[in-house]
Amino acid sequence: MIRLMEGRVAQAPSRRSTARVLSALVFAGLFTLACTDATGPEQLTTLTLTPAASTTTPTGQVQLTSAGTRAGSAVTTIVGETYAVTSGGGTVSSSGRFTAPTTPGTSTVTVTCGGLTATATITVTAGPLATITVTPNPTLQIGATQQFTAVGRDAFNNVVAITPVWSTTNPPGTINASTGLFTAGNTTGTFNASVRATSGTIFGTANVIVIPGPLATITVTPNPDTLAIRTGRTFTAVGRDAAGNVVAINPTWSVANGGGTIPAGTMGQTAVFTAGDVPGTYTNTVRATQGTTSGSATVTVIAGPAATLVVTPETTTLAPGATQTFTAVGRDAGGNVVTINPTWTVVNGGGTVPANSMGTTVVFTAGGTAGTFTNTVRAAQGSLADSSTVIVTAAPPPPPPPPPPPPASPFRFIARVAFTCTNGSIAGSVATNQGPAPEAPPGSVTQTLCPITGTTEIGTPAAKQAYQDFLVAFAAAEATACGTTLTGTLAGQILAPGVYCFDNSATLTGTLTLSGPSTGQWLFKIGQAGIPGALTGTNFDVVLAGGASACNVRWWVRQASTMNTSNFKGNILAGAGVSFTGGTYKGNASSQEDVEVTGTAVTACDAP
Repeated sequence: MIRLMEGRVAQAPSRRSTARVLSALVFAGLFTLACTDATGPEQLTTLTLTPAASTTTPTGQVQLTSAGTRAGSAVTTIVGETYAVTSGGGTVSSSGRFTAPTTPGTSTVTVTCGGLTATATITVTAGPLATITVTPNPTLQIGATQQFTAVGRDAFNNVVAITPVWSTTNPPGTINASTGLFTAGNTTGTFNASVRATSGTIFGTANVIVIPGPLATITVTPNPDTLAIRTGRTFTAVGRDAAGNVVAINPTWSVANGGGTIPAGTMGQTAVFTAGDVPGTYTNTVRATQGTTSGSATVTVIAGPAATLVVTPETTTLAPGATQTFTAVGRDAGGNVVTINPTWTVVNGGGTVPANSMGTTVVFTAGGTAGTFTNTVRAAQGSLADSSTVIVTAAPPPPPPPPPPPPASPFRFIARVAFTCTNGSIAGSVATNQGPAPEAPPGSVTQTLCPITGTTEIGTPAAKQAYQDFLVAFAAAEATACGTTLTGTLAGQILAPGVYCFDNSATLTGTLTLSGPSTGQWLFKIGQAGIPGALTGTNFDVVLAGGASACNVRWWVRQASTMNTSNFKGNILAGAGVSFTGGTYKGNASSQEDVEVTGTAVTACDAP
């Protein structure tokens, strides 16, 4: 309440001095009114507070000013008014200075004076951007997406609206600059502060952990691998996602295509495969499987080290001086044949093998002492060894020598009916027993690109005599007693002079060596009286050693004689046809039927 001073002095001054005092008091009351009395004529009629509405930021200040009117006159200075915050936060001083709270909102400040009140509304907004928080901090598989969110705040942690620009550093992937949608890349790892949201000079970051994607492949190593039988190998399975990042797996192991075994129910990153006993290449056989994904490795199983050594034949019976080829076979623990190179010796007598013999075979030559020589032919390699027994029989009486050869024929070939030569060459003469028509059948000599250095005689007296001499020689050889019976191909054999027989047909290959002096005689009889026998040679070579002569070698053949791509030597006495195809021939051939020569070079038995 504001009241002007009335005269209350016991002894008033003069009228002029009283009026002067009164005027001064009235003048002062226009500008300073005390809010201490609400009943006097000095009471305010209105009260205002300015600014009536304002905006500030947390802890910001607004100076409020109160004013009023009295009896129509403005009062600019009020003394004794009271300020208070009646709603919202913040504080106000006695002089009207408002200090905003740290939290945005609306505050109402009221001023009271002499029963009058006035209010001001102050809006507190968030302060300038101070921080940006980016969320979440995710763990993502490769290729996965994540929507990031950025929240701006002022220094008092109040949310500030922002529109950030998104980017990546130490990039684990890519991000949309405006939306914040992130796509994880193909590189796994922990990428700290790799996603950034920026507004002005303020930015916030988030961490990203990129983990492998779903299992895409399984690789089994080693691949390929080679194992000896019954040996083991540890195989390893590694899982990877589509980008090649390692993925933890726990696969089941199996053997898909044979070759060995893995313990049943084996699971995990490794498995032990044990090779079986059968050598071979087992493609994609060691397999690791998880779900629908699998990987495999190829294994080649090879024979193991030699475990046994066996010499064959186990027992053989030989005449003195006869030979026998012994063979040593090495096998591993699974029974597979393995390469060996044993040393051969004769440990209990009975004959000999060449000194320092090594290899899988050896030729044993029986000695002259009859008896049973137990375990005498021995093959040894390291700790492995085996032996064979040889029985040497008493020496048989020497076989009768072959009859002396018939007089040398003037003809290289004698045929009963026809002689044909194509693409060959003949050093000598040829003849047929049959003459030309009207003899039946008529004899013939046919040459096609086949030079013959001698004569060609068809049924001439000389030809007929030579044919008769052949028949006599054929009968004489047939009657000669057999000395040694032969079997097999004769490959690798060395034969001394003598009479050798095949009871039936002979199919010869390889190399036969005839070793003897220049006077030595050899007679080979193919078939016996009343028993068919044919001679066939394919890639069959006759080698002469020690002075032996092809002119002293005779081949008596009950039926036909056929030589293919062979280097043949000796005189042929054939009961049927004779044919040569390819190769060479050194000697004379007589046939009770026809003779055919194709692509063969023929020379005399004594040709160099």
